Amino acid sequence: MKKQSKAGFPGPRRRGPARPRKIGGTGRIFCDEAGFTGNNLLDSAQEVFVFAGVAVEGERAAELVEKTLRDFKLQGKELKGSRLLKTDSGRAAITAVIKECAADTRLVSHLKKFALACKFFEYIFEPALAAQNSLFYGTKFHLFISNLLFALLRTRHASAEAIFEEFSRFVREGDQSALERLFPSSGLVVDCTSEPLAAISVFAMINKDVIKEELRSVHADPSIPNWVLDLTGTSLFSVLSYWGEVYDDLDVSCDSSKPIESDIDILKAMVGRRDHVRVRIFEKEKQLTFSLTDLPKLVDSKLHPGVQIADVFASAVSGAFQRSYWGKSDPTERGWLAMTHECLLDDNVWPDLENMNLEREVGFVNSLILHELTDRCVRKKSLFEGMPEFIETAYRIFPRFLQEGSGAAVPLRP
Repeated sequence: MKKQSKAGFPGPRRRGPARPRKIGGTGRIFCDEAGFTGNNLLDSAQEVFVFAGVAVEGERAAELVEKTLRDFKLQGKELKGSRLLKTDSGRAAITAVIKECAADTRLVSHLKKFALACKFFEYIFEPALAAQNSLFYGTKFHLFISNLLFALLRTRHASAEAIFEEFSRFVREGDQSALERLFPSSGLVVDCTSEPLAAISVFAMINKDVIKEELRSVHADPSIPNWVLDLTGTSLFSVLSYWGEVYDDLDVSCDSSKPIESDIDILKAMVGRRDHVRVRIFEKEKQLTFSLTDLPKLVDSKLHPGVQIADVFASAVSGAFQRSYWGKSDPTERGWLAMTHECLLDDNVWPDLENMNLEREVGFVNSLILHELTDRCVRKKSLFEGMPEFIETAYRIFPRFLQEGSGAAVPLRP
């Protein structure tokens, strides 16, 4: 585990495992998740989502489950992570399973409230900035906005809580009135220079039409279930992308999941696919394609020991991260996080409040960008013309800002 930041967040902020060693052949991958609350990312009881993918042959998985049940004198005929967490013998069994299978397991974890803040940027800022979005992703503007919103939510800032509630309703249900309540079009008089949340509100208010257009495609067919805020699909893709570099083909079984069932057609393009497409996104290189023997099978975990092992990993890590997040973890839980450290891929979604620290270059530059964008929206000016020069100047004056002290006045246009 890495050191916690000043904010105290325990999530992984390291690069994931090294590029995997190629084995070839067909890999049997069993998947399950913990902390699932669908589109509700504000659930206070389950704040951490973890998705696990275990590469294990069915026979070996069955032997391990039987041995664990026998050795730890566990009731029932299956391993259920949520049940094991409640007893000393169950927690000891979790430790044994992790020790046995950590090398063959890969995980993705998300702090759900921060994931929602990232979704906010995706649906509120991205539509207006799409024409030249690489300019803003290059400065980590998305991380500045997401961490800022999360910090306000964590401190129970009343306005931030209202924004998240209405934003969730807007995205989940396509409720246009929620957007109107979120960002009213009249009666808003705010100081966008000193209040970043006000600047965000003004930006969204002025760009409401393009934001609504972006969401129309999500709700185009009301008969299709909408899992737009759920984290299962992207997590499954991350895990399979990793194992797709290890094996030529993947035979995948997942615990029954409505989000995966709803979006499973997306994976048709990966059945029998042999080309390997790698891309570099946000300083991370990853493989986008993998080969499936068939679409993932959605199964009953009671009948598939491999899924039970994945459930043990997901439940243990989700629970340990959540308790660590609130400073309540015990030595056993910290041990689980240490043992699964190398299992974590590089697609985890956790906050790093240093991205909004004005005494760091990233926070200083992006705070100026936010206010400049808002000012341009108010004056109905181009969001892109002259922006590269503005950003360059912001970087240039940052050292002067540090020398004068954090209390020094920051010009809206450097």
